[in-house]
Amino acid sequence: MSLKHATTLIKSLCARGAVRHARAVFGEMPDRDVVAWTAMLSGYASSGCYREALDFFRRMLAVGVVPNEFTLSSVLTACRGGDAACGGGAASIHAVAIRLGVDHMPYVVNALVDAYASRRDGLGDARRLFGALGAGRTAASWTSMIAGYARWGLENTGLQLFQKMIQDDVELSPFTCSIAIHSCASLGNLYFGQQIHAVSIRKALGANLVVANSLIDMYCACERVVDARRIFDEMPERNLVTWNTIIAGSSRNDPRMAMQLLVDMDLEPNCLTLTSIISACAGLAALRCGWQVHGAVLRRNYGDDLKVSNALVGMYSKCGSISNAKKVFNMMTCKDILSWTSMIGGYGTNGYANEAIGLFNSMVDAGVHPDHVVFMGLINACSHAGLVDEGWNLFKSMLFDYKIQPNMKIYGCVTNLLARAGRLREAFNLIDTMPLTPDESVWGALLGACKMHRNIELGRQAARKIIEINPDAAKTYILLANIYAADSKWGDYAATRRLLRGTGSSKEVGMSWIEVTDKMYSFSTADSNSLQVSLADEVLQILVQHMDEERNYFDENISRVA
Repeated sequence: MSLKHATTLIKSLCARGAVRHARAVFGEMPDRDVVAWTAMLSGYASSGCYREALDFFRRMLAVGVVPNEFTLSSVLTACRGGDAACGGGAASIHAVAIRLGVDHMPYVVNALVDAYASRRDGLGDARRLFGALGAGRTAASWTSMIAGYARWGLENTGLQLFQKMIQDDVELSPFTCSIAIHSCASLGNLYFGQQIHAVSIRKALGANLVVANSLIDMYCACERVVDARRIFDEMPERNLVTWNTIIAGSSRNDPRMAMQLLVDMDLEPNCLTLTSIISACAGLAALRCGWQVHGAVLRRNYGDDLKVSNALVGMYSKCGSISNAKKVFNMMTCKDILSWTSMIGGYGTNGYANEAIGLFNSMVDAGVHPDHVVFMGLINACSHAGLVDEGWNLFKSMLFDYKIQPNMKIYGCVTNLLARAGRLREAFNLIDTMPLTPDESVWGALLGACKMHRNIELGRQAARKIIEINPDAAKTYILLANIYAADSKWGDYAATRRLLRGTGSSKEVGMSWIEVTDKMYSFSTADSNSLQVSLADEVLQILVQHMDEERNYFDENISRVA
């Protein structure tokens, strides 16, 4: 077989993923030129065999074959995909390119930008090379740079570059568009995401599967699930990623929609699908449905998946089935920080504060370092159980033992801990000395406790602070009015109610839901339009009547004994 035919065969085999067979053909070749070596090296890199590609490049240099720009481009792909330390990384390949005089070739520069941008400490080098390209920038180099910024948490910088790319009228690929949309999702930047959506439609990319999936994710991340659902319904083609994206987004924003989507799903769900459905069951407190999904998890042998197990612990905890949550947790062969956090939070929300503290100690003994979320769950558990000193000690331990600086939610939780226990002045002093500017939730925790303990002075101060932050906070006026009413300050009560009417605001209606024979029903207070609520009200009245009868019977028997 001639050198040309053998090289063509190697390329064909590598394109089909048969790298091992291609390597056998390469090994039988009596003569090999740079094209043959490059074909084999490219096959390794494109198949994800990065270490083998780098080892192969070293062998190529060792036998004296001089690489060309295409060879170096393939090697740089391997540096980007694998451990850059193997073969010296992008910097050493860059040095080879300079030595051979091909460092300005478009293939090499684009590959260098991509390789440098794949490492956080290489972003500066990538940007310098990208800037030096000038008019030679291709869509690939723009995409590599934008992707590099997005990968390392610099989404805003990446989006600025994307905007410049559009202004320069560079051809927009679905992949570049998808990266920019995902950046908007990470930032929760709905405005920019909508602009990119408009651009994608103008560039005839709106129907592209990758772009559409990214748009669904972005709208769900920005809590615009109706817009996400509209895109989903209009898609001519859907894959498993599409279904998982819309179900995951719905489970966070509209759990009932997520459940219905599972019913309508025309593909076999995987562990990611079921994880999202478990989260939806948790959001709805739908325990019976959660059991059914747990059964599906076991039938599909997903029980050992860490994300699925964590979701099950969270679901059972939120549904009040702490024994099942504990059972799943104890059966887990591998636990991460989320596993411990879910179980600690489950104990806390179900009133098992001492068990939560005990599990926290076990977590520390296991070598897992706690974070803000763990301490939030612990302090919250102590607050609900009335373990004020224990919660305060945990707060101090977080500060001094673990050197974790509390965020706003932690301060709100500790304020609630102290204030609920009647230690209002301590709670006020904590707010007054905290290094962060207290927000509405922190002052709200104090205000709620002032109503509970009828402290007009501190309640008025807390309410004033909240109104400064949010003048239209209807709940604040209502709470303050109730504090006045509890202390018979009817003049202040009336003045506060007038102020509430002056804002034109009203308290947001709270919604509840209940699971009945595998169906979810939602309702609000005094909802008289729902047949189910009317039936429930009739049953409640019957129960009240029975309770009155039993109480009368009990009182009569007690009086006879007395």
